[in-house]
Amino acid sequence: MLSVLIPLRNWNPCSLVETLAGQLIKSGAPFEILISDDSDPVNSQPILQELRKVHGVICYSRNIPLGRSANRNFLATRAKYEYLLFIDGDAGCDTEHFIENYLDKLNPANVLCGGTLYQQEPPDNPELILRWKYGRSREQTTADQRQKHPWKSFSTFNFLIPSAVFNKIRFDESVKGYGHEDTIFGVHLHLSGVNIVHLNNGLLHLGLEPCTSYLEKIRESGTNLRSLASRNAFPETYSEEISLLNSWIRLKKLGLTSLMATWFKYRRKSIEKRLCGPDPSLLLLDLYKLGSISSID
Repeated sequence: MLSVLIPLRNWNPCSLVETLAGQLIKSGAPFEILISDDSDPVNSQPILQELRKVHGVICYSRNIPLGRSANRNFLATRAKYEYLLFIDGDAGCDTEHFIENYLDKLNPANVLCGGTLYQQEPPDNPELILRWKYGRSREQTTADQRQKHPWKSFSTFNFLIPSAVFNKIRFDESVKGYGHEDTIFGVHLHLSGVNIVHLNNGLLHLGLEPCTSYLEKIRESGTNLRSLASRNAFPETYSEEISLLNSWIRLKKLGLTSLMATWFKYRRKSIEKRLCGPDPSLLLLDLYKLGSISSID
């Protein structure tokens, strides 16, 4: 019935896995929980040993990381059931009906997206404020809001897909590092005519990155987006729906990308200081993203 697939890197998911296993056992549905760890095996082995004690869990680890896209594809090749539930390893489950909510909506023609949630109160660590604020403001949205733009709102953090559908699309392994493997996957779902259904069945994103790490990921994500655009991975109408890409294309048409790149070069450090402060501006973060993507050679 259900293969729960958890790509893992530098996180302890024991609480999540125990919660999911308990709900799956209670549901009576046949299941397996497959975990593929891309962390340093020396540090991760004690965690994997604990995870293997949980009913239904199978763990994989390796010496050389596969990467975000390849790791998810690897898990799918090992899954034996007809529905695949992908959950990021740094998720937290605070509802006892999470699995039940998905099982009630199973449909061989639909991809189900549960959503991403964030703690209501800001983190005590000031280095985590930017990631938390962005998540609360931009990523934590209702199913009705996400359903207005189904493919654009697709996220790999928490989604269920029939294995027959996944095997026709799979994640693009040419997307290296962090960022936009979910964007291109959502585009391919839409191009293939797959119905994407958004649910209010969110999981908490617990693995908030410190500000400097998050900004590094943003720059890496911009590189991926430019790379995808350069090889025409997005049809024009899709490019217009991807906010950052659309803004960069407009700047390019106006001949202003060099000016934006110069501005970013000289203001980057002061912007990063403000973004890593106690009250970061998301508008400034948007400008940072645009400056970063404009600076890529």
